[in-house]
Amino acid sequence: MTAQRVTITYSAPPAFLATDHWKQVYAALLSQLPLRNLHWKSATRPNIRTIQELDVNLVSAEAKQTEHTSQIPQTVLEKPLLSAYIVVCDDTETYRNTVKKQIKEWHSTVTQRKNMEWLIIHIVRPDAIATSGRMFQMKASVLDKIKADFNVEKRDRCVELVWAYDSDYENPTAWADLIGKLKDGILCAFDAAVAQREEEVKRSEGQRQMPGWNFCTFFILKESLANSYEGMNLYEDALDTYNELEILFFQVLREKNLSWFGTLINPAPKDDSLPLLSHSKKPYRDLILANTISVFDFRTYLLARQCSILGYLGHVVEIARKAVAFLSAFGRRLRDIEEILPTHFIESWTYSSALSVVEQCDAWATGLEMNKATIASFNAVKGELVELARHQLDIIGISVGHLPNRPPFSMAFPSNSRRDGGTPATSSTQRISKSEILMALEDKNAFYKVYIGITNRAIELYATAGRRKFALKMHGDLAALDVHRGRLSEALQTFTSLPAHYAPHGWTSLESYMLFQALGIHTAAEKPRDREWIFILLDFLKAYVQDLGKELLMNTEDHIEYVTSLVQALHEATQEAESDLSHHDHPAISVSVPNGQARTADNRDGALLEVQVTNALPCDVPADEVIINLTGRDGAKLTFLENVKSLKPGKNAITLFCHSATPGIYSLHSSQVRMSRLSLHWLHSSTPPPSSSSASRSKKPPTLVSIPRDIRALDVRLRQPRRMELGTPARIVVAFNTGRNHVTRASVKLSAPSGVEFRHNEATLIDSEAGEDTFVLSDVEADKTVYVSVPHSDASAFHAMRVNITVEYTTLVEPDVNRSLTLVRVVLTSLPLAINVEDFFRGTRLFTRFTLSSTSHQHIRLKSTELRATRDDDGLKIAKAMPRSRTVTTITPEQPGKFLFQLDSARGQDREPLKLHIIYRVLREEVESVIESAVDSSLSESVSLQQYRAELIDTLVQALEKDASWVNRYEATGELIVPGIPVQDGEVGEALAHLIETLANPSSNQEPSGEWREIIIPVDVPQMHIVAAARLRVLSNPFNPDAVESLPPLFAGQPISALLTIKASFHWAPAEDVEKRSYRMRYDIEERTKDWLVSGQKTGEFIAEDDRTFTTSVTLIALHHGHLILPKVSVAALPIPGEGRMKAPLIPSCETYQAHGAEAILVLPRGGRSTFVVNMGGE
Repeated sequence: MTAQRVTITYSAPPAFLATDHWKQVYAALLSQLPLRNLHWKSATRPNIRTIQELDVNLVSAEAKQTEHTSQIPQTVLEKPLLSAYIVVCDDTETYRNTVKKQIKEWHSTVTQRKNMEWLIIHIVRPDAIATSGRMFQMKASVLDKIKADFNVEKRDRCVELVWAYDSDYENPTAWADLIGKLKDGILCAFDAAVAQREEEVKRSEGQRQMPGWNFCTFFILKESLANSYEGMNLYEDALDTYNELEILFFQVLREKNLSWFGTLINPAPKDDSLPLLSHSKKPYRDLILANTISVFDFRTYLLARQCSILGYLGHVVEIARKAVAFLSAFGRRLRDIEEILPTHFIESWTYSSALSVVEQCDAWATGLEMNKATIASFNAVKGELVELARHQLDIIGISVGHLPNRPPFSMAFPSNSRRDGGTPATSSTQRISKSEILMALEDKNAFYKVYIGITNRAIELYATAGRRKFALKMHGDLAALDVHRGRLSEALQTFTSLPAHYAPHGWTSLESYMLFQALGIHTAAEKPRDREWIFILLDFLKAYVQDLGKELLMNTEDHIEYVTSLVQALHEATQEAESDLSHHDHPAISVSVPNGQARTADNRDGALLEVQVTNALPCDVPADEVIINLTGRDGAKLTFLENVKSLKPGKNAITLFCHSATPGIYSLHSSQVRMSRLSLHWLHSSTPPPSSSSASRSKKPPTLVSIPRDIRALDVRLRQPRRMELGTPARIVVAFNTGRNHVTRASVKLSAPSGVEFRHNEATLIDSEAGEDTFVLSDVEADKTVYVSVPHSDASAFHAMRVNITVEYTTLVEPDVNRSLTLVRVVLTSLPLAINVEDFFRGTRLFTRFTLSSTSHQHIRLKSTELRATRDDDGLKIAKAMPRSRTVTTITPEQPGKFLFQLDSARGQDREPLKLHIIYRVLREEVESVIESAVDSSLSESVSLQQYRAELIDTLVQALEKDASWVNRYEATGELIVPGIPVQDGEVGEALAHLIETLANPSSNQEPSGEWREIIIPVDVPQMHIVAAARLRVLSNPFNPDAVESLPPLFAGQPISALLTIKASFHWAPAEDVEKRSYRMRYDIEERTKDWLVSGQKTGEFIAEDDRTFTTSVTLIALHHGHLILPKVSVAALPIPGEGRMKAPLIPSCETYQAHGAEAILVLPRGGRSTFVVNMGGE
């Protein structure tokens, strides 16, 4: 059915219609068609409809009158929507006498017609307009008269067209008014016609429940609206109308009131092979009007009309989806009456219709611009149509014996259909007409050819659409066909390769089926159960436990028996495997740690951990060993394992053991179950593999496992040596404690991430062996601690050093078990004390002050500090300042300690460096030693408590760590008050309470137990070219500097005589400068302008010689009274020219001390009066 176009009729005087002038105007008018951008605003619709383009038929009124008009409503466009009258008249007199009468006759005719607009077109020549415009005219133009005579309403239905023989067809300005009037007239008439038709439809629908109402008649009436919209290119409105009719039909169908239809289906010749979407293959409208149309034909016609409109809209994807839904749904409906249909009619009709829809959609899609997603959807739905056609071949093939009645072929049967595979009995004598189906029924090879071709076509469409699952499934169907045809090698290759494509996407049903087929073919081909077979079986078991619909996968009756036989065969195959096999993340078995707390073994080193192994298979799984691996900080790894025989279905609780368990918090990294030479691995880390799906890539919290500390296990600790001497190779002490073990052999290796190298071959211990990178201890008894001193490279750049310790050892009780213990320890490499040295030269004596301070928050306990000479014959006497009454000094970060030594040298040159010996210990070490001593003393009376020694010590130490309120009292009194320990019951609680009381009341006058540490620091004796002693002495008699009389009273403003003496000493000069006998020096008296005025030579130079004194006089004037400090004197050596390698001036070192630095002068205020006798020159 072709859509009706909009019609415009025209009328004019016959004489004008016969002229060439009209022919030109008519051709020019046709060139402006179709009309574009029409905007329809209907009163019954909220939105404006825009018609992008509208085809129009322009015919004469006489020709239209001769056409026969049907009484059956088809479309509101079957009658003209607009009638136009063409007027060619430039003279008003002619218009009044002749033309007006002609227009009036035409006008009286068109105005009597409903739903039709009219328009008068006045054609004038351009020169006529120019002539009339040359002079002032009082008369109205012809157009004005036409408007005055016929525009009786407010709407203007007259328009002027300026036209000449040589006019430009394409000039838009010449046609603008006329085209606008045409659009308005068409839309106005269409709106009125649609409104009238909608009212008729509404009235008819309201009579639906009344007797005599006919659905088919109503359908034809309402379809006329859809046809009208289609003729106006309003495809959305037309589609909505058909959708409403479809909804109404389904309502009628639910009411089971089908009296207006014929039978469900009345098969006609070629019904099974004609295109589904053709609405002209049958006189559908005549059948509807006759109330004889079958439901089959009605549904087909309605679908064809809907898809036709969707084709105009370019919605090809929706067309294909509607076709798939229709064919599937109506095909199931036809199964109920299959016995009255021709044999294989449903399959032939579905097959032909599906392929015809694909061809029709491709035709409609030609020229359409679709994005990538739309193209993928289009190919996917076409693939569904082709697959639907292929399913009909499955049904036909099974019914005629070309295919076996088993999956995947039997899965094509609908749920309400027969599944016996035979050809259904039918009462119909007709035959199907699809040639391909007829050939496939007769010839098996032709059937296979069509089958493979259709399947490959579906695969290609699915692959293009990105539907890999469906494409791979179709590949599996081809492999199943190969099995049926005896082509086992090709089928096995396909079935074994397809699961790799299914697994990443979680398509377990398809994966299971393909693997099941592969196993069956492998057995049928009598191939060996080799490595390939093992992995096929593992993949099948994986898919088996993941799929809930197992009945769709296998045709075996007893699943449990079948799986049990497979598992037993797997066990036998792994025993005969030539090499070790590994498989990761198999879901048939899972290993978990329900309780993240391990426990220690009572009688040997190691830890026990409870794990839960879940067997998802319905049978026992033979196994040899269960293993889990834990990871901790810095790459630490622990392995727990236990030997088993089999794993029962469901949950299995197993206790695993680790020989070497370092305490700490670990995360479950991986697990493993061994079956002969097959290892099943699972990774439990929080980072999933990149190939996992987006859902499984969500980060899961790790499974944490806490390994407790075994206080009776072998342990290795590090500490600084008891005696350290700077300048010698650095060493570290390794404390090797055997715990409960009698160690027959232990290999210890130290390494540091910082790059510090340990020289194991220089480790010192009696009866030990040393290697390049380890040292070995042999036959060490239980509960014994061995100390090994290991030298290492320089680590002074680090405050603390991190050391990785690896111990491999065997015990006397378990000689066949090689244990490996990995520990991480941190040991201080820097000194706990910071030392600052100050030197003060005084002639042949040197005063050295050492300031010691703590470099950390720890308190340092000092027992003694001694400064010693390297040789006894060095001629150096060292004296220490008087010590305090207390023998132990405590140094804190806030309170350093200062120690002063005096050096008296008989000779100044060639002195060996001195050594400062500091004996100390950290307060923590002292307290731990006190606690250990108290615990040992307390436990010596009770043998049963010996096993709790480490626990008691840890409890007391941890309590002291949490609260530092005990520190000050302990340092002052030696009383150790342990805070924050609750009262405990039992024997251990009593021992703890006794210890707390003992520590709080120590023995008087007893030094705390424990070892002291010693630091030896080399100290170089300082050198100084010149030591100058400057003295400024006030003279009591300026005329006799040597007089020792007491000073007279001194007054402010009084000149005071003073003597400056500078004594030089070369005693501490370097040995290479011993031959130097004198130096040029310069002195400078300080100007203290607030206290003194200095008169005389304040600055001067002199020659300094060893043990010689330079003397000069100056005068001082006190500026105010009071106790005044004398000015200081600075002395400096002048450069020695020409000395040194580069002949550059050399400035000798010089230190000056003020011999009068502690002296003060009492200056009295000036007062009273004085009498002076002046000689006037008389006798």
